This record gives sequence, C-alpha cells and structure tokens, in this order.
Amino acid sequence: MKRPVYTIFNVIYQIIICWLLVFLNAYYNDLIIPESLARSSGRIGIKILIALAESLLFILITYVINRAVLSDLEDKESQKSVANKTGKVQITITVFFIVSTILS
Repeated sequence: MKRPVYTIFNVIYQIIICWLLVFLNAYYNDLIIPESLARSSGRIGIKILIALAESLLFILITYVINRAVLSDLEDKESQKSVANKTGKVQITITVFFIVSTILS
C-alpha cells in the first residue's frame, strides 16, 4: 500500500457517503417526490434516481479533494489515473449500496 493516508481517507469518506445517503433517503428524499408520484409504482425508481444524483455530488467532491491531495505527490498522469480509479471504485460501491438499500 503506497498511500495509507489516502486509502484511509477514502474509506472513511465512503462510509460517510453511505451514511448520508441512508439519512437523506430516510428523511428527505420523500419530500422531493411530488404527491402524484408518491403512491405510484415508479416511486422506487425516482428514489433511486434522487439518491444517485446525491451520491454523484458527494463523489465529485471526493474526486476534487483526491486530485488536490495527490497534486503534490505524483506527476500529472499518475495523479489523474489514481484519482480516476478511486472514483470508479467509489461509484461502483455507492451504486450497489443505493440499490440494495432502497430495494430492501
């Protein structure tokens, strides 16, 4: 493991993202859905789309922070490559988490 602080930061941030998504899904996302769709069969799909939009915002923030943290440590190509790989892993984890949480 070349960057233990970077890895620990990203694991902690992923836990925070998942916790925030559960919190937002439990308390606030239902307020965004219009009354006409609140009782329809598409409600779950709308909740998933809202959660995905929220998660993309959180992951974008993490990506920017990762690029800033890596800017002093690596050359530009390596920095971009590591940040992109980390972003892809976070997106994959978050999407599976959202779908499993909302559909359960």
